[in-house]
Amino acid sequence: MKSPSIPLVAANSEDVKVSLTDNMISPEELSKLSIAFNQATDSPLSSSVIQKVLDYLPAMIGYWDKSLKNRFVNKSYGLWFGVDASQIVGKYIWELLGEDLYRLNLPYIQGALKGEFQAFERIIPNVDGSSSRHSLTHYIPDVRDDGEVQGFFVLVTDVSAIKEAEAVLRKSEERFRSVVQDQTEVISRSRADGTYLFVNDVYCRFFGKTEQETIGSTWKPVVYPEDMQRVVDELATMSQANPVVTIENRVLSASGDIHWMQFSHRGIFDDHGQLTEIQSVGRDVSDRKRAEEEIQNLAYKDALTGLFNRRHLLDRLHIALAASARSMQYGALLFLDLDKFKVINDTQGHSDGDMLLIEVAKRINACVREVDTVARQGGDEFVVLVERLGTNLEDASRMAAKIAENIRVALAEPYQINQMNIHSSSSIGVSVFCGHDNSVEELIKRADMAMYQAKDGGRNRVRFFDPEMQKLVEVRALLESDLHVALKTEQFELHYQLQVDHENQPIGAEALIRWVHPQRGMISPAHFIPVAEESTLILSIGDWVLDEACRQIAVWSTHEKMRNLVLAVNISAQQFKQAHFVEQIVSAIRKHGIDPTRLKLELTESVALDDIADVIAKKNLLRQEVGVTLSLDDFGTGFSSLSYLKRLPLDQIKIDQSFVRDITTDKSDAVMVKTIIDMAQNFSLNVIAEGVETEAQLAFLKQHDCMAYQGYLFSKPLPIEQFDALMKHYGSATDITKLV
Repeated sequence: MKSPSIPLVAANSEDVKVSLTDNMISPEELSKLSIAFNQATDSPLSSSVIQKVLDYLPAMIGYWDKSLKNRFVNKSYGLWFGVDASQIVGKYIWELLGEDLYRLNLPYIQGALKGEFQAFERIIPNVDGSSSRHSLTHYIPDVRDDGEVQGFFVLVTDVSAIKEAEAVLRKSEERFRSVVQDQTEVISRSRADGTYLFVNDVYCRFFGKTEQETIGSTWKPVVYPEDMQRVVDELATMSQANPVVTIENRVLSASGDIHWMQFSHRGIFDDHGQLTEIQSVGRDVSDRKRAEEEIQNLAYKDALTGLFNRRHLLDRLHIALAASARSMQYGALLFLDLDKFKVINDTQGHSDGDMLLIEVAKRINACVREVDTVARQGGDEFVVLVERLGTNLEDASRMAAKIAENIRVALAEPYQINQMNIHSSSSIGVSVFCGHDNSVEELIKRADMAMYQAKDGGRNRVRFFDPEMQKLVEVRALLESDLHVALKTEQFELHYQLQVDHENQPIGAEALIRWVHPQRGMISPAHFIPVAEESTLILSIGDWVLDEACRQIAVWSTHEKMRNLVLAVNISAQQFKQAHFVEQIVSAIRKHGIDPTRLKLELTESVALDDIADVIAKKNLLRQEVGVTLSLDDFGTGFSSLSYLKRLPLDQIKIDQSFVRDITTDKSDAVMVKTIIDMAQNFSLNVIAEGVETEAQLAFLKQHDCMAYQGYLFSKPLPIEQFDALMKHYGSATDITKLV
């Protein structure tokens, strides 16, 4: 029978390829059956064994030759069409399908006869007129070894149940979405690794993202960074035995605001106990958190000043003592009492008194660090807990004294209350602690006693509880006070230490400050310079040294033997960091009319490394303006490295005396000095060694091409009269060392 005249058509858009479930025979398995047919017999119909096997399969299986005549079908194929399988054998495919269905399948038939695998879906009405069935059809070409297509196998599977299940699942998903979108909670579903699979509209609105943007991303970007690790750790506790975990954490909303959210996370686990998904429901609990914070404030904060109260202070003290015991770092407790506050309160009124206390709290807070705790003890008493003051008692005492003094000065400034100036002051007691040497109660008692010592001493002052410590602080305070007087009464003077070249010829000197106290005599710079550096006094002292050095260069310029000497001046960190430092140097040079090349500024490594860019900028300005040279003092004692040495615009480096001292006995120091000299030469820098005291040291330095020296071998630091005398006698002896 000839096939009907049907035009060839392409597969339409309703044809969809789908996957097979595990209980269906696969196209690959059917191909294996094809091989079995051919191996068993010349005709695929002659194998009764295979026939029986295929009759038991639920899928419809048939074979059509290249003339489109059926050669075989199994029992399920006949049941699908409502006939016995034997009635199909020998029929042409269009006779079985009918004209309409044949027309739809023709493109796939033609593809199969070309040797191409075909797969498509069809909805086919039942022969008894009942509801249609959904079929998945595969055409598998039967290709011989020579490449000729003999026909094709047909595999038809009823997937109606699968489609119905998909429809039910789809409706269930729609109902789920409908429900969760109407909620006020943030709802999401994610994989175990945190990748989102689903989010509801509330989530999208809250975090300002679309569902498409969110799916595939993780929840981590919305969590407040400080809470991230805690959330990760708590989610890690989820298990089959404990599948639900409730976490309160902060999140970042679409507006960038921080909100507190309470999330209930439920884990979904597979048969092996592995976490596969997490379902999360969250709600905004920011209002509750604010209420809890307010309750905390009522419990731990002073209602008037907003400072911590005594209860919180005691908690912090216990924690601070424990932390100090672990780290062995010192801390301090400061007790403050306002002087004559009762008089102010009685005369100005309690309202003004309260305003004064509020202002006092603000000023104290402005004087302390973030790690410190400020509390109101009650009435006009305040307490400051200062932590992390270091492991050295003297340094810790000095820092505590400085903080206390800053507070005392701040509280002594006039207060503007209701357009009136109110003057007050404070008495401050300080008790230093380390670890659990004293209990909290004992520590408070000591600070309180020290505060009453301050009141008994005349008010508006700071007192330490420990008598020895108090003495140390008082000595330091007296030294600072005397420094102010020394500046005003010209108690400072410069001493000069000679610098010579490799032929022992004078090339310059270093200016070194000395303090001649009228009662205590000569005071070492090692004692008063650190005190000056902790205050602004170092700036005034630095200005005096610079001016005096330039004046002396001007005097030397009139003497033939000294007019070419270069005078080195040490510059402090605070002095160099001043914005107008270059202007100060230029002004001093012009004031005294000196040759700027006779002035050398010495910086320590710490100053140079603190801000290399600033050093470069200021050196360039000095070079453009006047041509002052720059030397790096104490080289090798800090963080010397080629990287910064290459960048710094230096003219000279000075080898520290700690290396020079043992160059003839210590191989390490010898190597270090030789390396520094080589490094300086490689960078075209002058090098000078300080602390040269023996002929052996000098010989070593000369042998390794260090051509400038300073030390007691040539001269100790001398007052100007003795230095000038040394220079006047120079020339009458062939060796300057013989004049020392």
